[in-house]
Amino acid sequence: MSQRRLSLHARAATVVATVAAATLGTLVVPAEAETVTAIENDFNGDGEADLVVVGNQGSLAPGLWLAAGTAGTAGTAGGGLAGTPSNIGAAGVTAVGGSNPSPEGYNGLQVVVGHFRTGSGPNDVLLYNPAYGLGKVLYGTGDGSPLNELVGKSVPSGTFTSRTTHANATSIANAGRLYTTAAQGEPNPFPALLSVLDGGLWLQPTSAQSGGFFQAEVLLADTNPTGTGNWNGWSITTALVDNMPALFARSEAGGQLYYYSPAALLDLTLGTPAAPVLVTAQGWDAAAKPVVQAADVDHDGIADLRAVDPSGNAATYRFDGTTLTALGSHNLLTGVDTAPGGGTTTAPKQHPHKPKPHGH
Repeated sequence: MSQRRLSLHARAATVVATVAAATLGTLVVPAEAETVTAIENDFNGDGEADLVVVGNQGSLAPGLWLAAGTAGTAGTAGGGLAGTPSNIGAAGVTAVGGSNPSPEGYNGLQVVVGHFRTGSGPNDVLLYNPAYGLGKVLYGTGDGSPLNELVGKSVPSGTFTSRTTHANATSIANAGRLYTTAAQGEPNPFPALLSVLDGGLWLQPTSAQSGGFFQAEVLLADTNPTGTGNWNGWSITTALVDNMPALFARSEAGGQLYYYSPAALLDLTLGTPAAPVLVTAQGWDAAAKPVVQAADVDHDGIADLRAVDPSGNAATYRFDGTTLTALGSHNLLTGVDTAPGGGTTTAPKQHPHKPKPHGH
């Protein structure tokens, strides 16, 4: 496997120098930021991993939808989700070329949850538009209330664009402290990013500031998880384990699903070959599961998976490092829970479905 790799330490010297001047001990935290750091993917402050879904897919109306997480236990209907989601994107965002914010501005965006504001406090969202290569961080409230695009920071133009081909990244994910760990530098509280770009899996470091991501810097792999071909047509999602990313990669068309442990990703960052785990050879294509999001739903230190189908059914799967086990499914539109065995319960609260078009 060829590796078009820039020097990790060449950039690390700059990153670490910046971080050393703004480590956790001296970082200036805005007065409005909470002092308690939420666990990953907990958006409403209850200590459980929530599900955040961009609307206009999974039968959801436009916006950004927050489904409350509960303790994900085996055999429990719902698999760690409850009720119907709230639209934390109801105030909208301004679409590229638009003039006014609207929920439709979220259409087609990718969302990554993480501590992007200060490296601590509430979870925030990084919004990414793959069509234009543009990103923006919206700061979380810590209580699950709606977001305001005026309370955030834009990511500099060109951050997600290839230096050589000028193509845009097609998929991005939270990389936590993978970069500074590999570089053996001072811990950076701001998470780095992983991205699928130019047919490869890349690592993007970050400076010690909100939205301060550098362009793709370290090529982890230019051959996709199957061992044949590049990463075009693959998407990625991560959950952090001790601030290090665990990554699921799926073929959008073929439906294969692979897993890279934090140790495997660290090896790849350092130039050491590492093979992913084949989780399943089919069934995880984008048509069947338009939304796939990693999260540690049962607090065992291992990344699990959630997937939303076109009808708004959000299924949760516990992962043990090799095998997925279904915990249950929760319909985001109706609040109906389905246990792995097929039993259901209903707890409707609201109906965030798309409005039906009027007849002609």
